[in-house]
Amino acid sequence: MKSEKPIRNSNHELLRILSMYMIVFVHSGIYLDYFCTGMAGKFFSGAINGICNIGVTCFILISGYYGARFGIKKFVRMECMMITYSLLETVVLRYAMPETMEGAALLEQVIKSLLPFITRKYWFYSSYVCLLLLSGYIQKFIDMMEREELSRFLLLLLFLFSVLPTCFYFELVPDSGKGLVQMVMIYIIGRYIRLFQDISMPKWAGLVFCGLWVVNGISHEIPFQLGGVSHHLCKDNSMTNIIMAIILFYLFKEMKLKSKIVNKAAGHIFAVFALNYSLVSVIMERMMKAGWKSPDGILGFLAMALAVFLIMALCLMIGVIREWIFGRADRKLGDAVFAAAGAAEIFIKKRIVD
Repeated sequence: MKSEKPIRNSNHELLRILSMYMIVFVHSGIYLDYFCTGMAGKFFSGAINGICNIGVTCFILISGYYGARFGIKKFVRMECMMITYSLLETVVLRYAMPETMEGAALLEQVIKSLLPFITRKYWFYSSYVCLLLLSGYIQKFIDMMEREELSRFLLLLLFLFSVLPTCFYFELVPDSGKGLVQMVMIYIIGRYIRLFQDISMPKWAGLVFCGLWVVNGISHEIPFQLGGVSHHLCKDNSMTNIIMAIILFYLFKEMKLKSKIVNKAAGHIFAVFALNYSLVSVIMERMMKAGWKSPDGILGFLAMALAVFLIMALCLMIGVIREWIFGRADRKLGDAVFAAAGAAEIFIKKRIVD
């Protein structure tokens, strides 16, 4: 009898899913007042924003730890996937919010949906593809360095693009950490952990994580104010967020989990990236227009947490359905583009030799 293929470890796959849940939760934060009011609303607002902005950083740490590699077939499949999700998002918005999808706005949405990478329709996706394109060169760069030199380089990156934005309102790269510079830096940290710091996290690290969570939450609700400047720590490039993400990454690394369901769900994470923001807007707006009234306080927060979970589950389900319908076509198109690229490369080399 043929032995069943072993299930790969799911600890970091589970962290990918948790990271996406945090991302959807923070996108839903603008509707928190509908679920929680008064002091409860302020408390849960600080709690959500104090932790949920580490989601993308956790995701890239995992990519860095395991290493990413660009491939034409992979890129074609990803682009087809995102085009499908983008067009579906356009249809949903056109049907549910027609006043926002008319004329030039609709035309722009369609164009961006057909060219999601180069139009930066989703900042994470465009930056992630750029990271894949650069990953081989980044690895060669890392291989050229001794550990001490790479450590100094990382410290320099962290000082310029994280410590300074954390301590001051101003940023050298004005994107709050939502861009390629931050992504490359976090990716290199993930590679560094794999190569030189693949260790166990001390028990007190959990207390540090909770302490930074509290600091972040307080800074969000009571930001530093000076004139038109409002500064808090709940940004992707904040040192508090980076440290929290690293601690959480290590904590999940220690887990021993194997689950086919978790691995399958993690394979459709990009459906959540593409669809969550529009589905959050549509579903939450429909709930409010329908007159559904949420309980207040802790029950209201739990109701919101459940709504976020269901929205994320819906996105993952769409990802599974899309793979079932278009998966084979994606692979065939990827193979065709790969063959065409190979033929073009051979032709160019011959022309250069001749």
